[in-house]
Amino acid sequence: MTLASIYCRFSPRPNADDCTSNERQEERCKAYCRAHALDVMGVFADRNISGGVLKRPGLDKAIASLGKGDILVVDSHDRLARDLLIGLTIQHRVATAGATIAYADGTPPASTPEGELVGNILSAFAQYQRQLIRRRTKIGLARKKQNGEYLGRAPLGWGRRDGKLVRDPKYAAVLDFAIDKYNLGKSFSEITLDIQKKYARIGLERVDERTISKMIKKLLLEESDNDA
Repeated sequence: MTLASIYCRFSPRPNADDCTSNERQEERCKAYCRAHALDVMGVFADRNISGGVLKRPGLDKAIASLGKGDILVVDSHDRLARDLLIGLTIQHRVATAGATIAYADGTPPASTPEGELVGNILSAFAQYQRQLIRRRTKIGLARKKQNGEYLGRAPLGWGRRDGKLVRDPKYAAVLDFAIDKYNLGKSFSEITLDIQKKYARIGLERVDERTISKMIKKLLLEESDNDA
């Protein structure tokens, strides 16, 4: 019986369909192996890793498990790569191990001329889709910034309202305390320790220096905007 290793990859994003989860991919790949009398040696997976990245722990282990005559079974071509050069590199690594790649969705194997052509076209199209997503994301973020919406995680002491930052009344005293200490010449680390001691009752006993420095920088930015 021919040996096979299954590889799955899932990079979640907003509105991603659960049908592309690693678990669903594994189910389809195992069904493919049963239908083609393949003996599964192992299942390897990568989570939260883009198909535009070559270095992946799960993929490296999957390829390392392959020997001459073995098959790497993947749910679909875009689960293997979303970049033409990366797709070709992976195919070369598998071929160097003496193995081949099979796709559970019925895509022709890369070991045939037709499969190589289809695979290259799919890799190029996946790369195009990835670039479109990146461009749309960039445009969306630029639009939000233009509309005055705050991008990123809100600093300690602020919350969000209609996409914009507003001060959280719960931390009003903390903000005043922090900026007073800063104006007295205290360092971020010193202010952090002071806040940990003074405001442990509201859950700040373990607040870190990075969080406090971000909070103070936001306060200083507000002051400069008000003075402008």
